[in-house]
Amino acid sequence: MEPDRAEDSRTGEMVGERYQVGTLIGRGGHGDVYRAIDVMEGRRVAIKFLAAHLAKDSDYRLRLVREARAMSALEGRGTLEVMRLISADDGSLCLVMELLEGMDLAQAIQERRAAGKPFSLDEVMTLFMPVVGTLDRAHARDIIHRDLKPSNIYIVGGNLADPRIMDFGLAKTGDLQAITADRMLAGSPSYVAPEIWKEGARAADARSDVYSLAVVMYQTLTGDVPVYRESLVEMLLAVTTPGNIPSLHKARPELPEAVDDWAEQAFAIDPANRFQTVVGMWRAFRAVTRR
Repeated sequence: MEPDRAEDSRTGEMVGERYQVGTLIGRGGHGDVYRAIDVMEGRRVAIKFLAAHLAKDSDYRLRLVREARAMSALEGRGTLEVMRLISADDGSLCLVMELLEGMDLAQAIQERRAAGKPFSLDEVMTLFMPVVGTLDRAHARDIIHRDLKPSNIYIVGGNLADPRIMDFGLAKTGDLQAITADRMLAGSPSYVAPEIWKEGARAADARSDVYSLAVVMYQTLTGDVPVYRESLVEMLLAVTTPGNIPSLHKARPELPEAVDDWAEQAFAIDPANRFQTVVGMWRAFRAVTRR
């Protein structure tokens, strides 16, 4: 996790009478993550606080609860260990979790691209096999991530065999009330499945995660997402119109031409024509690449 240049406004706080907050290590649109020390156990942890302007927002508080419950349900299965969900002295909800050292996949892709050394097929196999397993277990528990992207896959210690799926704040689960409006777009544009573009966040199911994971795999292999447009309207049209997925074989000629057939199904606009499970998509990818 790389440090953010923003002011460390929480540094020095004591949370829950046991967590001494250290430096800021990550900042997103919805929350800030800090290093901390559990003074009772002497363990280093990470604490995620909701952003100050969202601290009292009931929907975003529920998102943090959703994230904690989803990761707890999958604990030890390719996500972060969650210790507890507590409140800071000012009432802000915060999530105490495992502190990871390493980098996210977005950083790794950027570094590989800058060095002109793309991930090999063997490395892709090593990296995504546990990711697929974690998602499969999540889907079996009625948890749909809805925000799969490289920055939400963390490579612990630079070990490609130890990736963790992070940020379940937008996850769709069967046992919590809905917090996204019917027509709301959930996720990051380049990774959002066509049905969500057309019907909104509540249209998401396991096949939506199949699409998003296929985008992440494509980007890991090529350095680029398959579809990118400047505006949301242009993205909507590009993602929901056939013929806009560039050839993966042309981008990586060492891959067989049949990999484009795999991509056609992985990126199918109609989810009924897509691979129905992440395991099915993964097995098909291994078959066409003979791995």
